[in-house]
Amino acid sequence: MYSTSYLLFQCVTAVALGDALGVPYQCHKRQDLLENPINTMVGHKENDVPAGTWSDDTSLTIASLVSLTQGYNLHDLMMRYSQWYHFGDYTPFGMTFGVGKTTSEAIRRFDAGIQPELCGGTSEMDNGNGALMRMMPLAFYILTSSKGYRFNDQVVKLIHDYTATTHRHPRSLIASGILTNVIIRLVYNPNKYAMLRAVKESLDYYRQQAAFADEVDHFYQLEDPHFLRQPSNHIKSSPYVVDTLNSVFWCLMNSEQYYVAVTRAVNLGNDADTIGSITSMLASLLFAPVNFPQDWLNQLKGRNQIKVAVSSALLSDYF
Repeated sequence: MYSTSYLLFQCVTAVALGDALGVPYQCHKRQDLLENPINTMVGHKENDVPAGTWSDDTSLTIASLVSLTQGYNLHDLMMRYSQWYHFGDYTPFGMTFGVGKTTSEAIRRFDAGIQPELCGGTSEMDNGNGALMRMMPLAFYILTSSKGYRFNDQVVKLIHDYTATTHRHPRSLIASGILTNVIIRLVYNPNKYAMLRAVKESLDYYRQQAAFADEVDHFYQLEDPHFLRQPSNHIKSSPYVVDTLNSVFWCLMNSEQYYVAVTRAVNLGNDADTIGSITSMLASLLFAPVNFPQDWLNQLKGRNQIKVAVSSALLSDYF
């Protein structure tokens, strides 16, 4: 097991790299990317921002990390999300773009005085991946605070309350539980078998919970070995939380190197930045230690913001 300080810095950097690589190609069709595959940072395309610019995936990750540096406080968490949304905090250039509808509505509820854990959307249409993109800091917070980690009721409550600030539908809560458990298990044991066991461990837990049992079937593909061997044209790389997890784990299971997994993820198209970001983060754990492509690092914007946020977290009592 590598030191959590090393892995935390690596993971936040990986989030930003996958995000920035995919930003110019968000909503692009897969067929176009098959003809002209992505492997370098490109600027001034989908959102007309410079090459290496990251989006909400990295901003919410940094905001979450900064908040958790002060402890687990959902009011502080949402206050920082609101500052990001309205004023461009935690962004490379002081502006937000590509904000998900469910997340923006949750922030407006918080601004109106709703309790943080009640701000998330609860309809079936509120199952986008806006909560998944910010789970990694919480995973490291739990990892540091837990002695003898187990995916149990206490841990799950932390994950669900944190997720519910923007996404409260049971399906989104399950997805966050799966991803957080996988992150922690990969820190302990970085291999694909451990990753798949963590998925099963999470789903087995939810099968035993009356409030979630009916939702577990939506994630059946994650336990189907045939699904993970399918060609890419069967993979739906949409912002829907189930499609996002399916895409991420498909990329990881069909790659043996960090670079291959990340480029495979962004070249699925559609929600390229979020799927690229989450895949990059998990791949940095699965294939640790990782040497990030130097040309990606050279063009990555806001690197000092990442360093400051991680350094502050590691100096706190919570990481």
